Amino acid sequence: KIDCTGHDSVVCCAGHGSCVKARKGCWITLSEWKYDPDASRYIPVCVKTEFVDGEKIKEDVFYKLVNGEFVEI
Repeated sequence: KIDCTGHDSVVCCAGHGSCVKARKGCWITLSEWKYDPDASRYIPVCVKTEFVDGEKIKEDVFYKLVNGEFVEI
C-alpha cells in the first residue's frame, strides 16, 4: 500500500495485493497477481499504468487492479 504525496510523481506498487493513491498530475503503476495451481504460487498477470487526471483516476483515492482494470477501494 503506497500513498504518494509528491507532485508530478511516478509511483509503482507491484507486490501481490498492492494498492496505491496519488495526487492529480502523478502517474500510478500497479500489478495484478493470480494464484497458479500448477506453480503452487501467485504469479503476475497484468501490469498497468494510468495518469491521475482527477476524473478517470481520482486524486487521493486508493486503487487496485482487478481483471486488468483500475478499481477504487
